[in-house]
This record gives sequence, structure tokens and C-alpha cells, in this order.
Amino acid sequence: MKVKIIIPKAGQANVDGGIRLHELDEIVDADDDWQKVEMERFISNGWAEEVKIDAPEETKRARNEDGHYIADDPDTPEVNEAWEGGEAPAKKKAEPKKKAAAKKAPAKKKAAPKRSPKK
Repeated sequence: MKVKIIIPKAGQANVDGGIRLHELDEIVDADDDWQKVEMERFISNGWAEEVKIDAPEETKRARNEDGHYIADDPDTPEVNEAWEGGEAPAKKKAEPKKKAAAKKAPAKKKAAPKRSPKK
């Protein structure tokens, strides 16, 4: 059970009965029995509220009996048959492309040393 503290209050910190301050907007994960009892007391006194966290549902592509993807029917704009549940997932924004680093000018070649003519 997850509980959000609405009003800061002192409460039990551990099994042995230590005390600590539960701060405003703190989310307490009450897994043990003693934590559940403590958080139920906070909720009943109006110092906290239970938080329900729903995992986001993953949308899946619709498939036919052979396992192939089903295409969307353009004649039904209110339903997208290509996705289970009839709705396509929201499109993700693409990250901006990084600019390529400016190319350095090639290094100049040194002139070859002059050779003296043979005698």
C-alpha cells in the first residue's frame, strides 16, 4: 500500500517503536504489517491518503489469426483497427538532431627543402 502524507505528523519509524516526522507530500510504502497499521491510522485521522498507482497499459498492434498485422480501415475514422482497443498510442517527440562539428581546415604542407645541384 502506498500512502501520501497530507499533514506532516510524527509517527512510528520502525518495528521497535522509534519515532520520526513524516513530511508533507512524502510517499510512504507500507509493506510490513506495522506500517500498514500506522498508515491506516494516518488515513483515518485525515493526515494521509492512499495513493493508487496504475501502471500504464502498453498498446499492442492488432493481429489476425495468422499473426499478421491488421491495417486500419480508412472508412472508420473514429476507430483505429490497427491497434487493440481501437486507439493508437501517442506519438513520441523526436530528439533534436545534433549539429555536426565544424570541419577543420587541412594542415598546410611544408615546402620540401631545396637541394643543391650536383656538380
